[in-house]
Amino acid sequence: MKKETIKKIIIGYAEDKNYFHISDLKAYFENKQIRFKEDTLKKDIQRLKKEEIIYEAGRGWYSTIKRTFLLNTKPVEKIVELIKNKFPFLEFSCWSTEQLKGFFHHLPSRFVTFIYADKEILQSLKDFLTDNDYNVYLNPYKIEAEKYVELKDRTVILRPFVFPRKAKRELMASIEKILVDLFMENKKIKLMDLVEYKRIVSNVLLNNRINMPMLLDYADRREIWEEIKHVINEITKIH
Repeated sequence: MKKETIKKIIIGYAEDKNYFHISDLKAYFENKQIRFKEDTLKKDIQRLKKEEIIYEAGRGWYSTIKRTFLLNTKPVEKIVELIKNKFPFLEFSCWSTEQLKGFFHHLPSRFVTFIYADKEILQSLKDFLTDNDYNVYLNPYKIEAEKYVELKDRTVILRPFVFPRKAKRELMASIEKILVDLFMENKKIKLMDLVEYKRIVSNVLLNNRINMPMLLDYADRREIWEEIKHVINEITKIH
């Protein structure tokens, strides 16, 4: 087939998809019994990227969503700086439900900040943040949370760190990490129901472009790959 024809088929394939993987595109060609050369496919994808018809969405992933997700870091900047000054060599990850407030359907009355760090330092971190007037809980689970966790202003929950695989370790968590952690936190302390969680993920994924493999790799690291994949499939129709 001519290059232009392959290009048009790619456009037709992608037009109703928010995200797709290169392997899915190849499978589509094979199912339709359309012959193609790897070099031709790569060149046409590069052309479509230059023409801003499709966009990079991480390793092997593409998207038709132009706008890259920009995460509001203001809600965690103060506490991150506070911890950095006290523990300058500490590796940790921080995010807050307040960073997602534009994506909730039912906005919570109180927001929660989560900090993930080495389990050996969590007690010292708890003492330090408590001394700085934060309402801090050390690794609570559902039964404990129901009994004594009070979600009020400046509430912080500390957890042992799970590092993303092959990812840059940033003190302020990425949106990809947040969406996975939020799913886990819902299982642990029930911040919201599954419907609300899906609304948040849908509002993020369908209006902004994220790094899909980063999200899926971290979900795999946290052993919830199948559950996260199911949510994403339901929202974006990715197979």
